[in-house]
Amino acid sequence: MNKNYRLTVHVTDVQKSDAPTGRQLKTAKGKFQHETKRKIFNTLSFLVKDQAEANIKLAEVRSMYKIQLGQDPNKKNKYGKELINISFVK
Repeated sequence: MNKNYRLTVHVTDVQKSDAPTGRQLKTAKGKFQHETKRKIFNTLSFLVKDQAEANIKLAEVRSMYKIQLGQDPNKKNKYGKELINISFVK
């Protein structure tokens, strides 16, 4: 039986990047070009083997990004805390 975990982290201050949409547009010169959108990828997800590996990966993420804090005062268990989730994956 595989025991894997998924580490999900919400980060802030991420640069926008170009992502293809899958559609092709015809340019003024008659050539086809892939359509792109400006997107923000602010949720990172990793598959890890155990809790120790999740902590190592989380330390790497903390060194590269700033982790988002909960901002909804109606959610008392998340308000003011880092938005990190470790869940079991079959």
